[in-house]
Amino acid sequence: MKAFIKLFFLVLFIMISIYIVYIETERYESTSIVRLYDLSQKQQLDLSSAMLGEPSDDTQDSAIIELYIRSNEMYEYLDKKYHLSQYYTSETVDFIHRLYKDTPIPYYYAGKKNLLERYNSDLEVIYDETSGTISLAFAHADPVKSKQILDSIITHSDEVINKFFQENAILGLRFIIQQSKQNKASFVKAIKALIKFQNEHGTIDPNIDVERKTTILATLETDLVKSEVDYSSKLRTWNPNGTEMKMLKETIDNLKKSIRKIKKELAGATKLNELNTNVFEYELLKSEMDFSKQVYQQSLMTLEELKTEVSQTAKHLVVISSPRVADTYTYPDVIWDLFTTLVILLLLYFILMAILMIINDHKD
Repeated sequence: MKAFIKLFFLVLFIMISIYIVYIETERYESTSIVRLYDLSQKQQLDLSSAMLGEPSDDTQDSAIIELYIRSNEMYEYLDKKYHLSQYYTSETVDFIHRLYKDTPIPYYYAGKKNLLERYNSDLEVIYDETSGTISLAFAHADPVKSKQILDSIITHSDEVINKFFQENAILGLRFIIQQSKQNKASFVKAIKALIKFQNEHGTIDPNIDVERKTTILATLETDLVKSEVDYSSKLRTWNPNGTEMKMLKETIDNLKKSIRKIKKELAGATKLNELNTNVFEYELLKSEMDFSKQVYQQSLMTLEELKTEVSQTAKHLVVISSPRVADTYTYPDVIWDLFTTLVILLLLYFILMAILMIINDHKD
């Protein structure tokens, strides 16, 4: 029994080794490194955020690029140029990795799902957050086609990412134009409401009225003190019934009446409540106008930014390392695959032998 198991695992290892060394399709991998650059003014802000350890838009944009490169849409684009579906079902690919049009086995059926999975298995997309670069690689049985496909992936991704952001900018532009019109209408309405209030109450600002009366009151009180001091000093030597003294006395009385009147206006319950109400209404209307003005100004700034984004190429994939034709095949990695196969088979062999030993011990 043990001899049979050993022979079985030995034959299995030899068969797998023959497949790896002589049968498995040799695939040549072309590699490239790209970086997504934002050509708009926001690029400086994103770089500053990255220096502070804050997430930037580059991470999200790079994730979108990866999703698109791995998408069915990208596969269909490449399939039209390089006939990938024909390649994955041809004898160029070994019988284990090949897909078949008439097989009852779902895993090997040449359907859209399996074709996309084969494409993604030959594709590698890795985003490095530290450098902000994207490493791309594609493996193909033909080294020239491997490079050509990777070139097409980069070029088409650059076109699509720009188209995507421009379409978003156009949608945003339409929305912000409508918002700007509404914000302008709200701003004009707030101005008209404030002007109506000023006309109805005959004032530019109720607060100014209060300040004006307070200033007048302070001036009158100062004049009253001066007049009383002057009257008292002259009363010692002048005749109180004299013309000048009577005029001075009359001036003091008028000042006192004016002071009492202004104090009454400022301190009267009805007037005070009315003044407070006017001040409250005025401040509310003024705040609404200021807020509407800020919102309208912000919408105009956003509108100009979106107009710029629509008219320019906002995003661009810069190729740091260009794809090249591989000199030697990358897959299979014969030594590593043979070593891995040997380790796995030995592990399975020892597990099976341990199970048999346990069974024999229980029989005894």
